[in-house]
Amino acid sequence: MASIIKKVKKGRTYYYAAECKRVNGKPRIVWQKYLGTVEGIVARAEGARPAKPKEVVVFEAGGVAALLGIAQRLGVIDLINELVPKRDQGPTVGHYMLLAALNRALAPCSKAEIGEWYESTILRRLWRLPKSAFSSQRFWDHMGMVSEEAIEAVQERLLERVRSEFGIEPGLLLYDTTNFFTFLATSNHRAGLPQRGHSKAKRHDLRQVGLALMVTRKFMVPLLHRVYPGNVPDVSLFAQLARELIARYRELVGDYDDATLVFDKGNVSDDAMEALAVRGVRFVAALSANRCKELLSTPLGRFESVSGLAGTSAFSSISEIWGVRCRVVVAYTESFFTQQLAGVTQNLIKCQKMLSDVQKGLDRWREGRCRGRRRTLASVRKKVQEILSPQFMKNLFRVRLDEQPISGKPDKKAPRLAYEVDHAAFTRLTNERLGRTLLVTNHLDWTSGQVIEAYRGLTRVEESFKNMKNMTFIRWQPAYHWTDQKLRVHGFYCVLALLLSTLARKQAVQAGIELSLPAMLKQLSAIREVAVIYPKGTLAHPREHIAISRMSAKQRKLAQALNLATMLIAG
Repeated sequence: MASIIKKVKKGRTYYYAAECKRVNGKPRIVWQKYLGTVEGIVARAEGARPAKPKEVVVFEAGGVAALLGIAQRLGVIDLINELVPKRDQGPTVGHYMLLAALNRALAPCSKAEIGEWYESTILRRLWRLPKSAFSSQRFWDHMGMVSEEAIEAVQERLLERVRSEFGIEPGLLLYDTTNFFTFLATSNHRAGLPQRGHSKAKRHDLRQVGLALMVTRKFMVPLLHRVYPGNVPDVSLFAQLARELIARYRELVGDYDDATLVFDKGNVSDDAMEALAVRGVRFVAALSANRCKELLSTPLGRFESVSGLAGTSAFSSISEIWGVRCRVVVAYTESFFTQQLAGVTQNLIKCQKMLSDVQKGLDRWREGRCRGRRRTLASVRKKVQEILSPQFMKNLFRVRLDEQPISGKPDKKAPRLAYEVDHAAFTRLTNERLGRTLLVTNHLDWTSGQVIEAYRGLTRVEESFKNMKNMTFIRWQPAYHWTDQKLRVHGFYCVLALLLSTLARKQAVQAGIELSLPAMLKQLSAIREVAVIYPKGTLAHPREHIAISRMSAKQRKLAQALNLATMLIAG
């Protein structure tokens, strides 16, 4: 065994590394290496330790670790691979789908950029797969393996695992739809899902894809989704999905009698509602004003204030609708009345201005004070209809259209427009319609307050859609896909991203951390792994050293609640 020995030569001390052995029974130095003086040894040691590291590499850690932990608890990769198998070569289909979902949840980008994103996260360390495996072409190839039937099967099996691992509160099940515009060219006929229809983003010039979603009221966990053509109205889609909704309702509810499906008036049709009523599905829905006009116009003096809901009063009665007895509730809300009245007033002003412009233009033409093509009575009537298209406006204006002789040309006539505001109709509107919502339920024992609170839960679904249209997290767009099959797969991993995120939030809230979904993802994404890399061959730091970025108190609580220590290398 080698040791360090000291030798003094000409008054100076030198050190050697030496190895001693017994030779003929006596200790002898059989090997030695000159090390130098103390000063020389210290100088060489200080030279081996660099003053600065070679480089620092930062990896996205917190968000990936949190959502990946949820995915592992659900067995997402194994489940997808079981239903969509491939030969054992490179990343599996489950890897591609989960990577797409994680990317959508945390840093949405195109498939051409997703390999770079993968390389910048702790997934590279955990999966040990090269970023070249996640090229855009490989993504397209693996997306092509996922059929619509496989998506449905994965969705159903995941639901079972969510219920066993995290629990599902089946009290209120909220259903609604939205749409996402695309930039798919009109000339592209390979996809039938993108169609022009009523765009909720006001992009009527673009083709769009619809998404139907059913979520739990608490934590907004998605339980069912369907991607559908952008030109299908909500009422038609709901009738098509009624059987599937009923099956999922039964699967979730079991023996829980109070489970209730909540949806908006745009989904209500006689066929769909009869199907729900016959199958015994509990529901709360809004009705259009034309359904029960007399009930909707009930004088406010007969309304009763609703306990626990400030500024809200209600009137209810029992009626037979769709062959079953239902409780119909007319809810009046002061804030809703104010909003509607402000909207009606603004539209009145706009419509008056536009009607006045049309009237003056026709008068000038008849008087010969302007030139141009003579307008016909039909064209003016069409223009007036467009002007009065906003809600309630047709009933608030009295319009008269006729023809009068043109000045200097008594044998020719031109249209004349006269209009006035119908003040009696405006009074009826404010007294009998504004601020009111018509609701219906087959919970005969529910109070008006319970019905109103259940219906207001629909804002939770709208919040989910708002999150999916977020520019930073869980974003649906951009969707660079040209076929229906690819768009359905895109919808699948976008909803999977929402599922993983909502379950992570549920776990955080149950640990006492109250944050919105975007706020939670923002906090998690700020947790990074930092690798400090020194040059090779250095004496003090021969390898990479990885640490976690400094965490705030809230981030430390999240890390503990979501058990990030199992994923983070310095956890």
